[in-house]
Amino acid sequence: MSTPAPRPLRDPAHELPPGTLSPDIALQLAREALAKHEHADVREQVAMYFAASDLQYALRGLIVALDAEAGR
Repeated sequence: MSTPAPRPLRDPAHELPPGTLSPDIALQLAREALAKHEHADVREQVAMYFAASDLQYALRGLIVALDAEAGR
């Protein structure tokens, strides 16, 4: 059995901007944020604050990942 040729750790041709997640991971994080806050009570200000913060972070990460993949 032959050993595969070593590959570099970085591949600039397929590198996302710094801090960008892959679209698959960003989508998974968005799904997890939705599931986490699925039963948040709209009458609880603190719960809504945390839900809004988590969902905004997840949505922004997903948009950045999709834009990076599309080359924008």
